[in-house]
Amino acid sequence: MTITQIAVFVRVAETLNFTRAAEELHMTQPAVSHVIAAIESELETRLLRRDRKRGVALTQVGEKVLPQFRAILQRIDKIHQEVAADNGIEVGRVSVGAFPSASAYFLPSLIREIRENYPNLHFDLHEGTADEIREGVHERKYDVGLVLLPAPGLDTVKLAESRMLLLLPDGHPLRVKQTITIRELDGEDLILCRGGHEVTVLNEFEHEGVDARITFTTHNVSTMVAMVEQGLGVGIVSEMALSVHPHLLEIREIVPPIIREIGAAVSSMEEASPAVRLFLETASNRFVEEKETIGQGK
Repeated sequence: MTITQIAVFVRVAETLNFTRAAEELHMTQPAVSHVIAAIESELETRLLRRDRKRGVALTQVGEKVLPQFRAILQRIDKIHQEVAADNGIEVGRVSVGAFPSASAYFLPSLIREIRENYPNLHFDLHEGTADEIREGVHERKYDVGLVLLPAPGLDTVKLAESRMLLLLPDGHPLRVKQTITIRELDGEDLILCRGGHEVTVLNEFEHEGVDARITFTTHNVSTMVAMVEQGLGVGIVSEMALSVHPHLLEIREIVPPIIREIGAAVSSMEEASPAVRLFLETASNRFVEEKETIGQGK
């Protein structure tokens, strides 16, 4: 089994489409099919199920070996990067996963700084929910992920904290208060913006003995802001997500505060490639030194 064959299998397993994988790999579809057949013959097992109606799917064995094949490719890439670094050339490609608000807040300035100093490093950016990114790092789908902490089973570097804030529509009676307790939100129509904070928010409401009346749930901050502007409820959103979405709404802090930690995670710090280590080091230097909570710092 060759490294090229392993790379072909990973691409097919991730796309679950032989034609698309062949196009992305600049191969013919029969060539891709031949590679998969050769791997399955060597391992004496089926890794993929092919069905004309249902398409392509991983078998149970295929699901088990996929993370291991990804790990092999990551280690090969690490070897190439270390050899290049020994010659004074930083090269490599880093696959980064992040949930949307973390992606918008951290990645643009972070990647710009790295590319200015190391133009031969390239980044593949992927977005998903906080849970999807965490699982993607576990499965080695991403070299590094921006995740909510804690992230059991992963090696992490804390980058920042983000509070949950309230957005109030015009004329709302709670606008006269500088801070708002969770108990004062009892009976209020609430609009919650998804981002991985939902469980923490609901747990804090339960701890205060308040039944969170979640009237609407949105998947992006812009939609939530528009709904609050229309007077449909009080918005609950992370400070980090709000910091990259301009608006004119009144903001209030929640008492007691609801805070989540955000960090960069890898499957193994020991196995991280030079490019991934550079990403983590730059992220740590850029954000960890800003001790204050997001929105109050630099």
